[in-house]
Amino acid sequence: MARRLVSDDQQVFRVLVVRRQRRDNPDWERGNIDSPRFFWDGPEYTTAYGPYNAVGTARGQLTFHTVDAYGEPMKDVVSGCIQRAHTTWEDVQ
Repeated sequence: MARRLVSDDQQVFRVLVVRRQRRDNPDWERGNIDSPRFFWDGPEYTTAYGPYNAVGTARGQLTFHTVDAYGEPMKDVVSGCIQRAHTTWEDVQ
């Protein structure tokens, strides 16, 4: 089913979320608080969500992906941004 997001020449938004994967710490010691089991400096993966017709909806998605269950930002693990675009029409041959 098709849906109408915006009319011509209006803005559309999308969310880019960058996730950093964890990797094992080979020197991890059980019971040692200063020795984490995982490091969050593995490869990064970028995912785009959208398009959305309102910036508020995009902000909600960004918050959903970058804040943990306790309401704290997941610094150095997940980051993101909101991008804006304008719809344009072009002829297709």
